[in-house]
Amino acid sequence: MNRLSIRLKLYLSYLAMVFLPLIMMLAFMFFYLNVQGTETLHQYFERNNKEPYNQALVYGELSYVLREDAGQLENPSYVREIQNRLGEFWAGLIISREGAISSVAPFLRQASPSENWRLLLEKPPKEVTFSSYRYETSEIDFTFPDGGSGRALLLRRTDMVPTYWRTYSSVFSFSMIGLTSLLLTYFVSRSIIRPLKKLEAAAKQIKEGDLTHQVVATTKGEIGQLSVAFEEMRLRLKTSIDQSLQYEDNRKMLLSHISHDLKTPISAIKGYVEGIRDGIANTEEKRTRYMETIYRKASDMDQLIDELFLFSKLDLQTVAFDFKDVDLGRYLEHLLEEQRFDLEKAGVALYYEETHAEAITVAADPDKLSRVFTNMLNNSVKYMGQLGDTARKEIHIKAEDRGGSAYIEIEDTGPGIEQEALPHIFERFYRAEQSRNSETGGSGLGLAIVKQIVEGHGGSVWAENAEKGGARFCMLLPKSRPAMDGVQR
Repeated sequence: MNRLSIRLKLYLSYLAMVFLPLIMMLAFMFFYLNVQGTETLHQYFERNNKEPYNQALVYGELSYVLREDAGQLENPSYVREIQNRLGEFWAGLIISREGAISSVAPFLRQASPSENWRLLLEKPPKEVTFSSYRYETSEIDFTFPDGGSGRALLLRRTDMVPTYWRTYSSVFSFSMIGLTSLLLTYFVSRSIIRPLKKLEAAAKQIKEGDLTHQVVATTKGEIGQLSVAFEEMRLRLKTSIDQSLQYEDNRKMLLSHISHDLKTPISAIKGYVEGIRDGIANTEEKRTRYMETIYRKASDMDQLIDELFLFSKLDLQTVAFDFKDVDLGRYLEHLLEEQRFDLEKAGVALYYEETHAEAITVAADPDKLSRVFTNMLNNSVKYMGQLGDTARKEIHIKAEDRGGSAYIEIEDTGPGIEQEALPHIFERFYRAEQSRNSETGGSGLGLAIVKQIVEGHGGSVWAENAEKGGARFCMLLPKSRPAMDGVQR
């Protein structure tokens, strides 16, 4: 029942209310006939359908005898034969001569032993009832051969069943219809109301903010589809709320990190300004050193604010990407040539390896891609700065054609990345070096910006440790433009 649709359930219940009482009535009649005798239901209806025809045949024969040979009615054997033949078809005769009853059908005497047959013969009604069966009467007057007056009253049964059956069958039928309606209404409504009650309980839980309880579809019809839609709604609401909570946590963390990263240089600037104001920087050399430190701290704050502003725009997908077809090899040669001078001042050697014979063309925003490489190179330089002056400091870059994508690898000879930090280094404000010292760890936004820009290109970026030590950053950039090309992201 639970697998049927509501419409089909209602159709079936309507059909059952119509046909079930009829089937039960036929079953009752079949049972009654089998209890009464060996006659089957088919035989019963066949006999009753032929009964009027057979009655008419016997009646026609009797009418002929009464007109042409009434003396036969004085023959006891003939009268007995005709009564028996009529009795087979639930009909019988009452015969009188000169007002005296001469013959009454045996089954009539059995049906009504105390009946006044003479009175019935003198004033016959159109219908008479014996043993709960109705009989139709036909009165025939005739004359015996000797001139005596005679009268015959033919009684033919017109009911197939006793008259009380009509009352009983009506009561039984209405009872069956009522019982069937109640049972079907109960089972059908239960199969509908139970799932609806579960949905109501789920709706109340959702209203109260409890989205942990799964809505299970227990039916296959319309309510099952509604349950599936309810479960999808619950999952989407839960995902939305979880995202909102995550955004709130990120916002709080963002404010905390911004406060810390801005407060530290501001405090340093205030300290150096107070040193100049109070005369602690009493020589030109000290004042110059103080001013250079103040400028460097202000520059760090300015860079942090720029990175924070760019990251927030990327996170809100409000940055427009200007995609162009870029020859990756020529682009990297030009970009790295600009970076090489600054890296050499930091004691870092930069190498670019071309592993492809033909040009690799990617769909990219050159300015945004430049920010990606700059941030990754600065990250490598900063962490290699922790090594001694005599340590080998190199960055190796190579690009490969990998079918529908270009693979770019940036590998340094720095200290590498702690294994537990690898899954988190592209998260906002995450620093493998937890002191939050900007000299050694940066703002914690550089690699997060890298991830946002690369994903904005439809690519992917990850980090791993090189076999010989050092960190390796890998990127895949698609050659074709993303579906949202030209749209504010």
